[in-house]
Amino acid sequence: IAVAGGFAEVEEDEVTILVNNAERGDNIDAQQARQEYDQAQSRLEKAQTDNDRQEIIQATQALKKARSRLQAATGEAPS
Repeated sequence: IAVAGGFAEVEEDEVTILVNNAERGDNIDAQQARQEYDQAQSRLEKAQTDNDRQEIIQATQALKKARSRLQAATGEAPS
């Protein structure tokens, strides 16, 4: 499951997870997720080259989301 924003709480034998968004890996197109990840990586590299602080922040968030979706879709961490 790809999750975005939130936290988990563990008490005894119960886990409570509160997130802003969750998406099942089997509902994510792995090829599309890979393309989104590659695009997000390129976006961050460009923002860093341009030294655009606001774009770096936004691109970093986009890359984290894309990484989470790709990992949920494929079961592997992107390289």
